[in-house]
Order: sequence, then C-alpha cells, then structure tokens
Amino acid sequence: MTPGDSARDSDSSPLRRALAALGGSLLGTLVAAALSGALRTPVDRAGAALREAALQSPSAALIAVVLVPLALVLSEARARRALAWHDEDPARGRTLRALALCAPAAAALWIGLSARAGAFFMTAFHHVGLAAFAQSAALFALTVALSIALLAATHLARRAIADDPTEGKLGPLARPWLIGLSIAAVIVAVGVATGDIHGRGGVLGAYGVLKKPELDLSPALTLVGAFAASSLILWAVSRRWVLALGATLFGPVIAGVTLRETALRFERSASATVIESRSGLARVVLRALRKRTDRDRDGASALFGGGDCDDRDARRFPDARDVPGNGVDEDCSGGDAPVVVRAAPRAPPPSLAERIARTLPRDANLVFITVDTLRWDLHYAGNPRELSPNLDRLAARSVVFDRAYAMSSYTGRSIGPIMAGRYPTECARDDNHFVRYPDRGNVFLAERARSAGFHTASVASHFYFNPRFGLFQGIERVDVSATPGGEAGESVSTDARVADKALALLGDATFTSGRFMLWAHFFDPHKQYVLHPELPPFSRTERGKYDAEVAFTDRQIGRILDRLAASPFANRTIVVVTADHGEAFGEHGMSWHGIELWEELVRVPWIIYVPDVAARHIETPRGHIDLLPTVLELLRLPVPAPNAEDFVSGTSLVPEMFGAPAEPRPVYCELPEGPYNGTRRAMIDWPYKLLVRNPRRPELFDLSVDPLERTDLSSTRADVLARERARYEQIRASLREIRQIETQGGGS
Repeated sequence: MTPGDSARDSDSSPLRRALAALGGSLLGTLVAAALSGALRTPVDRAGAALREAALQSPSAALIAVVLVPLALVLSEARARRALAWHDEDPARGRTLRALALCAPAAAALWIGLSARAGAFFMTAFHHVGLAAFAQSAALFALTVALSIALLAATHLARRAIADDPTEGKLGPLARPWLIGLSIAAVIVAVGVATGDIHGRGGVLGAYGVLKKPELDLSPALTLVGAFAASSLILWAVSRRWVLALGATLFGPVIAGVTLRETALRFERSASATVIESRSGLARVVLRALRKRTDRDRDGASALFGGGDCDDRDARRFPDARDVPGNGVDEDCSGGDAPVVVRAAPRAPPPSLAERIARTLPRDANLVFITVDTLRWDLHYAGNPRELSPNLDRLAARSVVFDRAYAMSSYTGRSIGPIMAGRYPTECARDDNHFVRYPDRGNVFLAERARSAGFHTASVASHFYFNPRFGLFQGIERVDVSATPGGEAGESVSTDARVADKALALLGDATFTSGRFMLWAHFFDPHKQYVLHPELPPFSRTERGKYDAEVAFTDRQIGRILDRLAASPFANRTIVVVTADHGEAFGEHGMSWHGIELWEELVRVPWIIYVPDVAARHIETPRGHIDLLPTVLELLRLPVPAPNAEDFVSGTSLVPEMFGAPAEPRPVYCELPEGPYNGTRRAMIDWPYKLLVRNPRRPELFDLSVDPLERTDLSSTRADVLARERARYEQIRASLREIRQIETQGGGS
C-alpha cells in the first residue's frame, strides 16, 4: 500500500474519526478535570481528582459538539488541500495572513468596548427600555466601526507582508496568528491594568473585572485544558480502528467508575467540603445529581454526599431542625437532640435595677451609626495602625463588647434582622440577593421608637438603602441623596456627604426638639476602595487601602461625635456604633464577604455610649441579636415578651453594661441560602466555634488557641463536637423560622 493509498484510507473513515472524537472528548475532559481537582485541592488530592473527574464529565458534551463535526469534516486530505489553497495564490496568502494578524486584536477591542458601552448605557438611563435601545444602537455602531477598522488594518498589513507564504521559521499561518494573539493579549492586559474590579476606569476598563479577587477562572481554564487534551487524544487514536473503538469504550467505563464512587463515597474524602464550597461546574453538577436522586423531595439525597439517612421520610434530612427529646433523629446526626433546659436570664438585683432606673435618661435620644464592612480589629482593639482615633476616644468612655458578632456576613441578611431583633430566618423577607423586608411581618426599631413619639430619620449612600427594600420602616425622614448616580457606584467616596446630611439633621431644631432617633449608615470601607490624598497611606495592599477608608470614615464619624458633644442634648443622647459584617483579606483563601461565616466576616466592633454609665469592656461573646432589646431598654421603651406577636429573640445587655456578670451563652449566626450563596450557620460557645458549612460534617474550632480557625477539631474531639452540636440543635429548634417569599429569578 502506497502512502497515497494510506491517506485515502484514513480519509475514507469519517465514522472512525467521529468515534475517536467522542472517546477523546470524554477522556480528555476526565484527565483535565482530574488534574484541576488535584491541583486546586490542598487535601486528599487523589480523592479530589476522582470526584472532580466524575462531576465535570458532563462538560465533555460541549467539547464533543465541537470536535465531532470537525472530525467528520476535517480529514487529513482536506487539511492539506486547505493549506495548499492558502499557499497556491500569493495574494490570497497575504490577505489571510494579514487577517490572522489583525483579527484577534479587533476581537479583543470589540469585547472590551462592547462591555464598557453596555455598562455605561445601563447606568446612564433610569428607563430600562431606553437603556436597552441606546445600548443596542451603540453596539451596532461599534461593530460597524471596528469592521471598517479591521478591513483597513488588514489592507495595510497585506501590503507589508512578503509574497512568499513560507517565509519565516513558524510557517505560513502560525507566525501571524501568534503575533495577532500577542497583540490581543496586550490589549486585554492594558484593560486589566487601567480598569477597576467593577469594569470601570478606562476605555478598555471592562477587562478590569479580571482583577476581582473572588473571580475564579479555573472552570474556564479547565475547559480549555479539556479541549486541548481531547484534541490530542483525537489526533492520537483516529488513525486506527482499535484505538478509536478503545477510546470510545474506555471513556464511559472510566466515567462510570468515578461517578459510582462519587455517588456512594463522596463524603469519605476530606476534599468533599472543599468541592462543595467553591464555585464551578462540579458544584452545579453535584447539586443537580442530588436533586435528581432525592426520592422524598426534602432537599437532600442519600447519594452523592447528600447525607439523607431516610430518603423515604421528608421530615428527616441533614439540615432539618432536630426536635429535642422526641425520640426522632430529624437531622441525621446519629441520635435525637437532647433536651437542654436553659435558665432564663436572671433579673438584676434590686439595687442594680434601681441604679439603672436612676442613671438612664428619661428622655434619651438615639444616634445609631452602622459602618458597612467594618472589621472588629480597630486600633482600640489592638490594631497597631492608628486608623480609628475618633472611635478609640468613643470606646474609652463607652461600654465596648470586645467579642461581638453580626448575625450574618452580608448586609441584606444583617441590617434587617438587627432592626427587627430577630435572626435572619425569623424575619419576613424575600429570596433576592438584595433582600426585601415587607412591612407586614416585621416590626423595626424605628417603628417602635416612632410609636413612642420619637422623630426618626436616616441617611445612607447606597442603592440598597432605597426605601423600596424595606430597611427604613418607621423612618419619617429618609435621605439617600448621597448615593452616587450613573455608573460611579461603589467607586466614589460618599461618607463625607453622609456626615454632612447627619449634621444637618442634628442642627435642625424641628427634628431635635423632642426625642429623636438618627440612623447613619457609612459605606466607604466597602469595596471599591478610593484613595484619600489627605490621609497618609497605610500600604499599597488591599488591606492598606481598606484601612485608609476606615480612617476616612472614622473622621466623618468624629464630626458627628463632636457636634453631639457640643449640643444641648449631649447628656441625654445614646450613641451606638457597630457594623453589619466584616471583610476577608486572604484569610481562608477569601478576599470578600457574604458567603461564609469565618471570624473575619462576622466579628465586628460594637460600642455603646450612655451618658453617666461607666466605661467598661465586656469580653464575653455577644451577638447582634441582643442589640434591639438592649437599645429598647436604654430608651425606656417596652421590650416585647417572648411569646408576643412582635417578639424579639435576643436578651437585653443593660444589666451587664452596669456591672452585672456577663454570663456565657452561645452566640448564633446564620446566612440563609440566596442566589449567590449556600446556607451557612455558626455557633460560638466560647472557646469553641461550631461552623456548619456542610450539615453532615460540622467543623469545630477552639478560638482560644486557634483564633484564625485553621485547625478543625471535629475528627479529634468527638466529645466536644457532640456537646456543641447538641447546643446548636437546641438553638435551631427554638427558632421561629419564616419561609422566605419566593420571587422569580432570585436576583434584584
């Protein structure tokens, strides 16, 4: 058989090429996914490789959709003819090489400019229809302009390219494509450098989103690797029937084995929690498989690590509330939750109660200051950077809760519950990312104050504080005029304007003539960080930029505190300063918030200043669930009874503010499931913290020796885990949860 006959034989086997493409697509995907899992997972790399391969195998279908038609159409002979067609006419060769040189750059420009124009027009118009029309018109004009520019650049490049298509070591096609792709890469790099993480800041600033710390490109890189591996396998096995058939049969066998192992033993690998907690195709497929294998439709499956101990009883699943003492193991923990009798908070002795009544102002006002994304570690709390002098001075004359916890790690799940005095799942709410709190079902602090005759006002500077989201229930005067317009968003400093608005209210006699409640929410410490030339830079790191923002916000809070000190109502105004949540700066591999409940995300500052109350620090852990009843008692307003319709779930901390012992009790935090996060729960029962990211495998940390939560003790301290889990189940059983209102899409 001659070489020509061999080539014809190869070209006459489209079925063989199609089989090779199918087998190669699956094998290549399995190999790339296994490598990705092993490289990305710090524990049990073999188990992670196996599980990632199984869970990412569906993406082989995407690769097969591309490779199979190519394998059918693009035979070796046709490839040779295409190259010959390219080279046989020097003019045609120059044109195609010029196009290869210019097209990647044009594509990079089109993507960057289109994204930039889209962001601009979607924020420049308040009418959605008008914005969409303007965006479409801009996209059409941009496409026409870039097409003309591409034709012109191709014409110029064609004149500069030599007639000989084989000139150069890289051959007739490789060199111009490499150069063109390099130019496109430079364009993207310029966009990344000039844009911010929100896609603003330059003509090509849309590429700045690639700098987002939370952006995980590994799924895309894995897909590219899978395509490359699949193409290589296709090339290697397509020449022989035995290899093509072997790849076609061997791929499904490997996929089936890994899928069966994942279905039956997913939880046996330490990599299971890591895979579940990160984004990507593997988690999407895992959730889909659990949903499809959930026989009793309780939201949990007995397979794929779903942990359902009875997939025929919808009342029993790992995340169920276990009713203590009923003899049923609802949460599949291995036993019924024990009955734990909790003593009611002891009433203060008569002498202390009398001192409280004598000391608290009878007509007290409230200035309530919340700072978005403010971590607990301010200067007064041990931060060596002097970033909070005004809050430090306030803390020196106030009651400070040194280990205070937000109820959640995201504004939408934290601020509303603070105002209602209930845990997030006990509040009436919807399932949007930007949670809406309806008027019915929640009674907020401002509503209680207003019904008692207070003037109420609030100032803020973020669109989420628009009254339509329900956070301003009970507020008479709402001022959100400091909110940036257009596409500026979070890249503009607003806290000085918020302070200006608050100062204007404090100077308004019609507002301060009687009792008043002023709530000011400062936003600047939230990303995106803005430079303040008047402040010395702490460092060029993200944490340094954040600290500079905190220092700027501290100045604005200082202006309010100074005005209060000079006001005629200073001796009867209570000041509360706290935060909705914290922020991560590389801890636990995160540089954001809102999806986990690590210490850096939920531990916050909490300062309460009450005239004539001695300054003290309370080190016993306390949570924001106690904020509302504490403030109500400080203002001499009634605290609802535990069985009242407008109940609050916390306990007043006023007695311990006056010197009563701060009795230890667990602090509970939760992050209900949302469009962009899974359910997370935590309980701090000092010194231990139970972190429930996976209800089947709670994690246990000893914060007294491991404040950074690096060592999970759940497998080595089974006795402590059992005790803490029982207390956690008791708290969950006591919650009066309300089903959230389901909305279309889940977004806002």
